[in-house]
This record gives sequence, C-alpha cells and structure tokens, in this order.
Amino acid sequence: MGRIESLALDFCNGVYDHTVKDEVWPKVFRYLLENSSALSFSRDRIHTLWTVNGGHLRRKVSDDDLTVSVLTTFLPKYEGEGLTLYRGECKFLFDDNKIGFCWTPVEEVARMFASGLNSNESGGVLLKAYAPSRAIISSPNDHSVNQMEEHEYTCNPNLLEDLEVIKVFDKYPNRG
Repeated sequence: MGRIESLALDFCNGVYDHTVKDEVWPKVFRYLLENSSALSFSRDRIHTLWTVNGGHLRRKVSDDDLTVSVLTTFLPKYEGEGLTLYRGECKFLFDDNKIGFCWTPVEEVARMFASGLNSNESGGVLLKAYAPSRAIISSPNDHSVNQMEEHEYTCNPNLLEDLEVIKVFDKYPNRG
C-alpha cells in the first residue's frame, strides 16, 4: 500500500497526521474522491477530524474547491432548513474571497474568533450570512456542541447568500 492510499484510509477512519507535508494532502483528497465508492469510511469520525483539524487541513490542501468536494462526499449530510449563521474570519482571507467553511448560529462564538484567533495576522471580520439548506454540508457534531460549544455548521461558502460584514477587528493584540 502506498503512502497516499494509507493516508486516505486513515482519513476514512478519522485519523489525521499533521506532520505530513502540504503537497501530499491534495493528492490524498483527489484519491479519496476518485475512490469514494470503494472506500469504507466513518462519516462521524471524519466529521470530528474536520471539527478539530479543519483549518489546518484546509491550509495544507490549499484548494477550497477540492476541499468542498471531499467534505460534501464524506461528512454526514445536512437535512434541514436554511439558517442565518455567523463566522469570525481572518481579514486577509475575507479580502481574498477565501471565506472558511465553519459557521455558527451563535454570534458570540463567531465574534470570539473574529476578535481573537482569526485576527492574529491581519485583523478579523465578523460575518453574517444566510445559508440555504443546499449550502450547509453538515450539522454540528457532538464534539462541536458539547465540548467546544461552538455549534459549528460546515458550509460551502460559495453558496451562502446575503453575506454581511458586521464588524472589523484590528490585528490582535494591537487593538485598544
């Protein structure tokens, strides 16, 4: 078994090796998509992997279209109505139209990210959008609700509607 196949099988079981070089992950994701019908995988374990390591993995894959395809294929499917959701985004990603996948119905959670972790490099942006049901890939999992208390919905940011900037935060820790 080759390295790509081995990493793909680990991913299918919810195991993520953060030490793997960036250039390997797009190959793993393409392998996953090309072989999805033949793979045995745990949607719930992959969902936890994504909830815990999604930002890191997104940077390594560095291809949001590929990432959306993998998430749509491998995460538990959302069944429900559209929702108004919030996100705390890095300003530089927002400016580059690279809005992230993880959204919450809890404005204070998004504000925490916009003013903290996601403001470290360039400042943060508190966003609000309407996510029609077709934009929501997956509902919050147990880890997100009960342990992290973030209530994270995984969304395809390209399908969000009425995107609005609620507040812009200065680069952390330089704000007053």
